[in-house]
Amino acid sequence: MLVDDDEASNFLSRVILDDIEAAREIEVAEDGDIACKMLDKNDCPDIIFLDIRMPRMSGFDFLNSLVKKGSCSKSKVVLLTSSFRKEDREKALQYQNVIDYLEKPLTEEAAQKVIDVYYS
Repeated sequence: MLVDDDEASNFLSRVILDDIEAAREIEVAEDGDIACKMLDKNDCPDIIFLDIRMPRMSGFDFLNSLVKKGSCSKSKVVLLTSSFRKEDREKALQYQNVIDYLEKPLTEEAAQKVIDVYYS
């Protein structure tokens, strides 16, 4: 699942994930609120690439919602963001299911590394 309000980032990430055959299906949500509603109706994805700065519900609010609901605890979350703030990185890595913090744009090498490390 890709959760990002930036259409160009979602397009590029989807192309990269398709190119490395990382998933059978890739869902896209334009913000955390939409992602939460999608997860309420569907199975949890194996991995969620999540932006921090989004309208309506930020990436951190989305993570807090998952924790509060106790849902998708087995889903791995990779923060994929343009935030270079050390505080954001430190905060993100405090969540149990956050496995990495990557700066945009997603690269084929970074995506492949995540897949190799966590899904080999």
